[in-house]
Amino acid sequence: MEKKIKLISTKSVVSVSVTGSYCELSCKHCNKKYLDSMIDIKDENLTKFFKTKDTALISGGSLKNGSVPFYLEYERIKKLKEKNLYLNAHTGYIPSKQFEKTLIFDTISLDIVGSDKILKQVYNLKVDLKELQENILIYNEFLQKIKVKKPDITPHITIGIYYGKDSYEEDAIDFISKISPEKLVLNVLIPTKNTYFEKIKEIEIRRILEVYDYAKKKLEKSSIYLGCMRPFGKNREELDFAIFEKGIDAIVNPSSKLVGLLEKNPENFIKLNGCCALL
Repeated sequence: MEKKIKLISTKSVVSVSVTGSYCELSCKHCNKKYLDSMIDIKDENLTKFFKTKDTALISGGSLKNGSVPFYLEYERIKKLKEKNLYLNAHTGYIPSKQFEKTLIFDTISLDIVGSDKILKQVYNLKVDLKELQENILIYNEFLQKIKVKKPDITPHITIGIYYGKDSYEEDAIDFISKISPEKLVLNVLIPTKNTYFEKIKEIEIRRILEVYDYAKKKLEKSSIYLGCMRPFGKNREELDFAIFEKGIDAIVNPSSKLVGLLEKNPENFIKLNGCCALL
């Protein structure tokens, strides 16, 4: 039986910030702008946003050590989980004493980079890549020892994150191979207004496909997804078609033209709703 591609919609997802609009890094690709679209976890009307939605993306701004401090809002997160919501968490660096608290989540989404240059010049972090990688490996070992229900690690790579240039993506994939994830999510740098990268040229489709090919070869047992974070417009449409032809496993919020084409043969795809890291 031929593999069906997953077409994933994020309409059932509410993005929740554990820090409100606060962030200590002001990364060059974000500059806290993406926090504006998130709901503050302290919002007294938070539960109303889930009347017709079943998934929470727990995220927020980062501390100077690269951690998104979900653990400071653990009690509020527990209340969300009690409503039987699916929880995907962007945690960043996870302090070892907070490992246990991650078990409340269904998956952990981690942004993986392949060079200290990206950490220091783009994320404005003063920590070493080796330190962050060691943290991930230790956390992965912690999860392997857990016998009850536990979250998966879903690594994410943002292609072009280093000033729109080749961004050591292959090095990031080499590291990811050490944890053998169920899936890898490939995002693409978005030149976002009012950020340092606002005027950066969009990443060439050729380069995106190169990274996909390398990931597919290196991570033979992992599914590869094209994530929701990628530029809109003509390039998005062209990318969706090109990477579909390559045989990618899933595309998040696919272009309407690709959906229209696939709907002519509905036996070749499956439509899903939620965070791709959960599906």
